[in-house]
This record gives sequence, structure tokens and C-alpha cells, in this order.
Amino acid sequence: MFGVSGMGGAYAEYLAVTPAAIATKPSTLSFEEAASVPVAAQTAWQGIFAHGHLEKGQTILIHGGAGAVGAYAVQLASHAGATVIATARGDEEAYLNTIGASRVVDYRETQFDKVLREKVDVVFDLIGGDTQRRSFLVMKEGGHLVSATQPVSPEVAASHRVSGEMMRLTPSGEVLAKIARLLDEGTIRPDVASVHALEDAAEAWKDMAGNQSKHKSHGKIVLRVA
Repeated sequence: MFGVSGMGGAYAEYLAVTPAAIATKPSTLSFEEAASVPVAAQTAWQGIFAHGHLEKGQTILIHGGAGAVGAYAVQLASHAGATVIATARGDEEAYLNTIGASRVVDYRETQFDKVLREKVDVVFDLIGGDTQRRSFLVMKEGGHLVSATQPVSPEVAASHRVSGEMMRLTPSGEVLAKIARLLDEGTIRPDVASVHALEDAAEAWKDMAGNQSKHKSHGKIVLRVA
């Protein structure tokens, strides 16, 4: 089984979980790979589908597309038949193209609102700040802006004739089971940046704080507890 505990606290070898928040572990994934999935993948799923109402044929702009959540959002949106535009570093373009992004805008080189000619139906904001503010400029009327990082001003959203909301992950075994099937089919894939032993949790946090691992700059950092 794999899933999200929904509980705060320290790292441990055992914990209690709500049965409705877990699902059968994908058989094709290692335990380390499976551990990297639930929070990031479910946040992406709920952000673009439950809150963003993304549909086949629409266009979605994903900010932070190479991050753990963003990469799942890119894959899931592409699989759903959407056109995917992502903002990321330029050196992440090849990676994002391989997982379904139609276009990558290097945020270090240019502002996305200056180069995007087409309007988008959905914005999935994993960055916040000025990035969120400028996102309204590239949205179609009636579109949806979903943020996983900070509240969205209802007044600003209304002035652009779009909806805007901040989401919080609600763990769901049903959603996780769907994600597990996609993983087993090879439709989407996990991304593990590095694996640390439980006693090296402090080193893992240093990796996170530096926004990079010893191996690569994207993916989830995992603790091996046993």
C-alpha cells in the first residue's frame, strides 16, 4: 500500500493512516519510487482536474513545471489531451518535452506574458507572487486559475472574468488508485531526485533547501525508513 498519512509529526518507521487515503502500491514501482508519488501526484491531479476543470482540447499553463508537483501536472494534463505550456529553467526544457510539455518558457530569460500569443484556459500556479499576478493577463474569459502556494484575490480574478482559488490537498485513495494504474501502464512516471537513509534526514532537508539534489535538479527527495 502507499498513500498520505494526513498527520503531522516526525519521521518514523510506522504510522497510522486512514484507509480511505491509501491505495495498492503500483507493482512496477520500487518502494522508494512509490513513496515519491502520493503528495505530488495527487496535488497535481486535484489542482488541474478537480479545481481547474481541465478538459481535452484546452490549453493549460503550469508554473514550476519541472518541480515535483509540476511534472505530474504536465504528464496528467498531456495524457488528458490538453496542450501544455510550462514555465521552468531553460535547462529543463528537454526533460519537460519528454513528459508532455508542448512549449517551455524559460522564466530566467523572458516573461511568459510577453511571449505567449495564445490565451490559456487553465493556470496551475506553483510559484505565486508576481507570477500569479501576471497569469491573469494570459487567461481566457471564464478560465480557471488554481494556486497551490498562496491565496488568489477574488476581486482580481473577477476583474479579469476568470475564477481563482487556492487549493489544499485532500488525500483520496480513489484518486491515488487511478494514478497507480497510470504508473503501472507507463502512461506517467515517477521522478526521484535522491534517496536518503532515515538517519540522514537532515541531509535531505539540506538538499531541499538548496533546491537541488546530488543527482539532478528535479524530482522528489525520499527517505528510506527500513
